[in-house]
Amino acid sequence: MSGAFGTFLSKERRETFKTWRLWVLPGILLFLGLTSPVLTKLTPELLKATANSQPGVIIRFPPQVARDAYLQFMGNLGQLVTIAVIVVGAATISAERKSGTAILVLTKPISRAAFVVAKAISQLTLLICATILGSALCIATTIALFGSASIWPFVEAVALWLAFAAMVLMLMVMLSAAMRSQAPAIGAGIGLWIALLFLTGFPLLRDHSPAGLMAANDAALRGRDVALLWPLLTTALAGLAFLATAVWFMGRREL
Repeated sequence: MSGAFGTFLSKERRETFKTWRLWVLPGILLFLGLTSPVLTKLTPELLKATANSQPGVIIRFPPQVARDAYLQFMGNLGQLVTIAVIVVGAATISAERKSGTAILVLTKPISRAAFVVAKAISQLTLLICATILGSALCIATTIALFGSASIWPFVEAVALWLAFAAMVLMLMVMLSAAMRSQAPAIGAGIGLWIALLFLTGFPLLRDHSPAGLMAANDAALRGRDVALLWPLLTTALAGLAFLATAVWFMGRREL
C-alpha cells in the first residue's frame, strides 16, 4: 500500500503542472510579490499627481519604506490569496468525483483514505512552494526599490500566514469531500473564514484560536509581541481534524 500511495502521490504532483491550479496560486503570488513593492513605491507619486490636478488640495503622505511594501504583500495574502486557497481547495475532491476520475483511481490498490491524504499533500506542497516563490520575489523587489530592509520579521509573518492557510486548505479538503460540487464548498469556506475574521475582534477568543494567526501578521512586521502558542496549537489540531474528517466523509459517500 505504501508503494501504491507513493506512486499515486507522484502522479498527483505531476498532474498539478497540467491543470489550472498551477496558474492560480503561483500566478497570483508571483504577481503580488512583484507588484506590492512597486505599488507601495508609486503610491506617494500617484497621490501627488492627484493633488496637483485639483488646486487647493494638499495631500501629505509619509515616505514609504520597505516595511510598507511587506505590509501591502501581507494584506494581499490575508485576503486575495486566502480566497484563492479556498477556491482551489474546494475542487480537490469534488471535481474528481464529479468527473468520475475518483472511481477509476479507487479501482486500483488505493484506499479512500490514501486518496484523500495524497490530494491534501499535493495541494499543500503547491501552496508552500508558491508562497516561498512569491515571498522571495517580494523581498527581492523590495530591496531593489527601497534598499536593504529587515527580512526576518517579514519571513515570520509569511510563516504565520502559511500555517493559517494550510489549515484553511485542510478545511476545504474536508468540505470538498463532504459536498458534491465546488460551489457550495466555496460558499461554506468563505463563510467560515469570515467567522474567523469576526473572532479577531474578541481578544480572549482570538488568542486561543486560529483567528490569532490572522491578527499576528501585522504585529510580527511591526515588532509587537503577540500570543502565538495557542493560535499555532489550535491551528495545527484543527488542520489535522479537518483532514481526518475528510477521510471519514470520503469513506461514507457514494462516488
